[in-house]
Amino acid sequence: MSRSEKHSGVPSPSVMSRILKQVRRVLLGAVVAYVLAVLLVMTPFIQTRVLYAHHIDFLWYNKFDHPENYGLAPGKTVNLQMQSSDNLTLGAWFLFSDPFYRSLPYPPPSNTDFSFPQRQHIPTALQTHPTILFLHGNTGTRAHHLRTALYTAFTSRLAANVLAIDYRGFGDSEGHPTVQGVGKDAKAGWDYLISQGAKPEDVLIVGHSLGTAIAGLLAAELGREGIHPRGTVLMSPFSSVRKLIDEYYLFGFLPLLRPLSVIPLAPRLVTWSLVHRFDTLTLVPDIKSSVLIAHADDDKDIPVTHASLLFDAFLSPYLPPPPLYPLNPLSPTEWDNYTSKDALRASKRHEVVSTVEIDGYGVHEEMQAAVVALLRTRRGGHDIGRVEGVQDAIGGCLGFY
Repeated sequence: MSRSEKHSGVPSPSVMSRILKQVRRVLLGAVVAYVLAVLLVMTPFIQTRVLYAHHIDFLWYNKFDHPENYGLAPGKTVNLQMQSSDNLTLGAWFLFSDPFYRSLPYPPPSNTDFSFPQRQHIPTALQTHPTILFLHGNTGTRAHHLRTALYTAFTSRLAANVLAIDYRGFGDSEGHPTVQGVGKDAKAGWDYLISQGAKPEDVLIVGHSLGTAIAGLLAAELGREGIHPRGTVLMSPFSSVRKLIDEYYLFGFLPLLRPLSVIPLAPRLVTWSLVHRFDTLTLVPDIKSSVLIAHADDDKDIPVTHASLLFDAFLSPYLPPPPLYPLNPLSPTEWDNYTSKDALRASKRHEVVSTVEIDGYGVHEEMQAAVVALLRTRRGGHDIGRVEGVQDAIGGCLGFY
């Protein structure tokens, strides 16, 4: 830099050229990284690994035949194997409700193999206490510490038995996960409970995160067959994988598909490439059981708007159809017609939905025509099942209390 440039503070053309080249390299690198990320998302292998994350196990050590290694009481949990309809072997745990467990002899017999003597008590436990069929989210196994904490809460606060299954490809279960496959696995869990003497009205289906989509598949299948479980609970649900990807942020701040919106049909090309098309919204008409949806406003993984979309879908048959926007936006008459229909819909919603706001906690909305409720908590994060108020909502809405 010359003496005159130092005094003027203006960089020379050569310096400016180097700066611009560096900026171009950074921008080009960002574009290449973004394109690679989008291409990876469109790859079936990567989709499977990201959606299910079944290859990720935080424990790196699994002794499913010794549940007490994970903090569960000895003799309270029975390690099981069951068969799916396509002949895959699935691993599962059956946990006795606390009242039933306390009625058993102590100390319990050794839990060393699948002939564990506690298995003989399962039919009696199913006949004397309600049971939760728990469908977990992605990553890890039924032994994950966040899940065992839920089992403990369900067996104590709700006095319910729990059957927790690992889908194909998870834990000690055979196979590889697919939408149809994990749906069969959930049905295998249901069929096991019924085969052991449980009544449908005594079995509550509970799904968390990815498990809500699987719970939706099972509840819809049962609805089409005219079978009515005690209810279905969707904790931290997503309405559809396509909607979730539309709103997904890479690294927490970079919108995955929004930059593609400038290219006609590009976002649809990405969603068209999806191979695991979970879509609970389309299943809503087939779900005939009572439903509780629970979601936290501070969920960083799945936006709470997905819970609202699902609740509105259950509510839709009881409301007038939503008005269409005016074809002529300059017409006062069309806008008046739109406004009146929108007000009528809002008024009807107020009639069929009771809303209770609990200061410092959240909002509970419940349909009066059917047992369909939405609980939005202010706090709780993605693992909302740990919140005692959510457990109480399950107990209150679905007949445990």
